[in-house]
Amino acid sequence: MPDIRVTDDPAKADIIAVSHTKDLEASGAELRRRLSPDQKLILLSEEPFWDTVWGQNSQARQLVVQTGAGALPMVQLNHQTSSIYNFARIPYFLLTQHHFRTRYAVWFARNARFGAQDWRQHFARVANRVAFVMARRTSARYEVAFSLCNQRTAIAGACQGAVHFGQGWQEQPRRQELPDWHLDKLMTLDQKFQFVCAIENTHLPNYVTEKMFDAYAVGAIPLYMAGADHRVHELMPQKAWVNLLNVPPTAVPGQLAEFLPDTEFLDAYVDVQHALAALFRNADPLIAELDRLRDALIHEFTVVLNE
Repeated sequence: MPDIRVTDDPAKADIIAVSHTKDLEASGAELRRRLSPDQKLILLSEEPFWDTVWGQNSQARQLVVQTGAGALPMVQLNHQTSSIYNFARIPYFLLTQHHFRTRYAVWFARNARFGAQDWRQHFARVANRVAFVMARRTSARYEVAFSLCNQRTAIAGACQGAVHFGQGWQEQPRRQELPDWHLDKLMTLDQKFQFVCAIENTHLPNYVTEKMFDAYAVGAIPLYMAGADHRVHELMPQKAWVNLLNVPPTAVPGQLAEFLPDTEFLDAYVDVQHALAALFRNADPLIAELDRLRDALIHEFTVVLNE
């Protein structure tokens, strides 16, 4: 099987890759001058938020960016234009750090020991109702296709008495400034809330981050937004979480106040905890997903070279 080799000499590369549209703003003219006719330029983006908010057209595989040195053609490989992020069992974001699997193995093994009655008692006694962990974003910039930023911020703002964590809600360091933002999140939320918001910043079928997994890990009921074609349904059946898609933000507090974890919900919740414990019990699913990712990258790069 062919492989991917990284070279320090751009002149020797078959493919030149950038990862953010801002890279093109900063270096587009230089790339245009240095790119040879035999080389291919790709925008390889792992983050739909960048593509939709800052990008030129997140759904277009072929892009042409105007630079000071002339038109710069490239191929855009992202969640919408490639097969790279079409996960099998573990979404791409959870492959970016090894600690996701090791931490989830511990948290879900603990949670899998609890039955439906244990969770019923837990949800009845937790001190806090709802937690929102996200940046507060309210801008016309985010009123673009697939973006959920403004909508989830409106939901968080409508839930009076909820606890809000994240930039824009209170004086806190950005998560990138913390020694370990993910561990800090888990320890802050663990077994303290009935509901935890897990809504993504972007609504795309293959885009699932740590948010939904974290909500289950800390023993909360996830709040999410997902259409019928969203692949989160393959990971966690909707009976075990609350789907706020198409729910007006002002209606969310009332819906949560009336929510009662019944037997059907609790049984589904237990099933999800067992399934996640099995998924992260050993490294085999992670290794298989990394192999799938490698093969998908090689496939997409081969297609680009042959186009």
